[in-house]
Amino acid sequence: MEPPEPSSDRLWFWFAISSLACLAALAVSPVKDYFQEYRGYQDRFRELMFHRAGSLQEVRRARAQAAGIRQIWIPDFGGRVDRCITCHLGVEDPKMADAQQPFRLHPRTPHTPADFQRFGCVICHGGQGRATGRDEAHGLVPDWDAPVLPVRYTEAACGRCHEADAVPEASLLSAGRALMSRVGCYGCHKVAGHEDWRSEAPDLSGLGQKTSPAWLRAWLKSPRDLRPGTWMPDFRLTDDEIDVLVQFLWAQPPTASQDLGPEEDPPRGDQGRGKVLFSESRCISCHTVEGRGNGSAPELSGIGSKVNRRWLAAYLGNPHAFEPATRMPRYRFSRRDVLDLTEYLMEEFTDPSAPAAGPPLRPAQRSFQDGEATYKKYGCAGCHRIAGRSDPVQTGPDLTGIGEKPASLLDFGRRDDLPRRLPEWLAAKVSQPRSFRDGLKMPDFGFTEADVGALVTALLSLPREEVPERLRDPAPRPRYAPPGRFGVLVSEYRCLSCHQVGGAGEDISTAPLEAEGSRVRRDWLKRYLLLPITLRPVLAERMIPLRMPEAEAAFMADFMDNVYRDNGIPDEIFPAGPPADQVERGRKLFFERYGCQACHMVGGKGGYYGPLLDGAGERLRSGWIFWWLRGPQRWRADVREPDYGLDETDARDLAAYVGSIPAPKPAAGRAASGDPSRSAGSPRAGRGVP
Repeated sequence: MEPPEPSSDRLWFWFAISSLACLAALAVSPVKDYFQEYRGYQDRFRELMFHRAGSLQEVRRARAQAAGIRQIWIPDFGGRVDRCITCHLGVEDPKMADAQQPFRLHPRTPHTPADFQRFGCVICHGGQGRATGRDEAHGLVPDWDAPVLPVRYTEAACGRCHEADAVPEASLLSAGRALMSRVGCYGCHKVAGHEDWRSEAPDLSGLGQKTSPAWLRAWLKSPRDLRPGTWMPDFRLTDDEIDVLVQFLWAQPPTASQDLGPEEDPPRGDQGRGKVLFSESRCISCHTVEGRGNGSAPELSGIGSKVNRRWLAAYLGNPHAFEPATRMPRYRFSRRDVLDLTEYLMEEFTDPSAPAAGPPLRPAQRSFQDGEATYKKYGCAGCHRIAGRSDPVQTGPDLTGIGEKPASLLDFGRRDDLPRRLPEWLAAKVSQPRSFRDGLKMPDFGFTEADVGALVTALLSLPREEVPERLRDPAPRPRYAPPGRFGVLVSEYRCLSCHQVGGAGEDISTAPLEAEGSRVRRDWLKRYLLLPITLRPVLAERMIPLRMPEAEAAFMADFMDNVYRDNGIPDEIFPAGPPADQVERGRKLFFERYGCQACHMVGGKGGYYGPLLDGAGERLRSGWIFWWLRGPQRWRADVREPDYGLDETDARDLAAYVGSIPAPKPAAGRAASGDPSRSAGSPRAGRGVP
């Protein structure tokens, strides 16, 4: 039996009900849109525009502001949509410089306001670009793992595109990346792009011939007690762990180049002469002594209580035999120099709190095995090397992408006091690494608050999603290596520990060498390599006297004179010498118009900030002086000499005067070193002060 057909009245009833429901649903959408949060912001911004309007045209522009969603489409980044400007309406309006958020003008950066449409907002600040409500847009909802970056960590976003260690106008990010390398984060943790990182920590081969077991125990117990400025972290080892680790390290033999040979203490040297030699060698251009010095090499204050005399004398004679990758050059010290310098360091730089040497140590086999296990457990091989061993490194978790890791995947352990956000988790992790739970191995580095801020910024810059190639500024990959015999000498004297050539090397000197042949005269350069003089007294970092043989100095000067040239820099503009009338006009420009003596010293008068100019013509090529004066920042962007926009005539006349300034006559009583800032017998020659 078939069911009865529904009546037409019932069909009309359900049709009416569904039509009303559909109409209600359609009505909800505009009503809901009318009450959207962003409309309130847009109404307030329109009112603010009326109040700040300075012309009828601006009043009309305010009235023309229609309510609605505004967005930026970013095709270079996967077609992202960014709707932040729906509420942040004044980011490009100079009249909103002092307005309250969200209407304030965006601070000027290298990318604003020019690149708003290219990058949008989220790529730098984080958050949810498609959202139009405040909490959703700022990522303050459970379903969104990339909330807006705290303002203090904004520079982390720069690191997503800028991959170099030093990022212009991002000093905190640059400091954080430098600190990650300095403390050895890459030794324990994998980070994409840093697979070739190498630690500067000392080689532990032959440790038994360098120091004493008592000193090593005290060092492992608390490194900062012996050297407050050390970057060696405190692993909080137990006494048993320290004991077996010392025995393991003591059993590691030296390499062939490190072997000191049969037991024989070197003769005692002359401590007084060693003191003068320490000062003349400008050791604190790299090392620190009681907190004074450059800090790019180890602290020397307690070295006499750390190492034994025999090892130190051998190391000073040839540091490359003990540390092939060290940045310390091989000085051409005589045997007497080595003994005198050793005597001074051993007797002057002692630490009363360091333990006495104690009896010799004979490692036991069981203790050796336990020590080896401890060495592996704490990932010591991430920073230190032992010849002949290939221990596991990078024992910590992979940090690639840590900057975008969802907070829901972080292990907060017993840290119930922390907000469930990535920046706070990272800050606690680097400052109190073992506070989360028992059994963690990450050591305590003793970071300051500033260190923590820089490190968190650097870590937040490590993205999970790679930025498209066309938006990235990749890190430079210097491939230049000085060739042939010149390259051998550059390596032996470690020139690239202070100077750069073609982007390779360090920047301690701030004087790149690739145009040195166009800058200085060959004969002066040879004399300078043999006996460096102080050109800028205000600087602590100065060229060190390497005591190289004359033949090597001549070869290096010849090479740079012929090879390290820049064709864009003229050679000589006064082949027959500068004309007298141009010299006189240049003198007036120097002293009367531009006030150059405020920074440069001439004839014993003037400022110390810039280089001494006495004898500048014997040192610098006239073409270089002229080229420099036409735009100093062409040499280096961070040069502080003002660019006065000199025309060719003024630059030529100034170059004529500077090139004619005579060299000073040697004063009685000056040291034989020829350094005008120092006398070998002066009080400043002691205790490592240059």
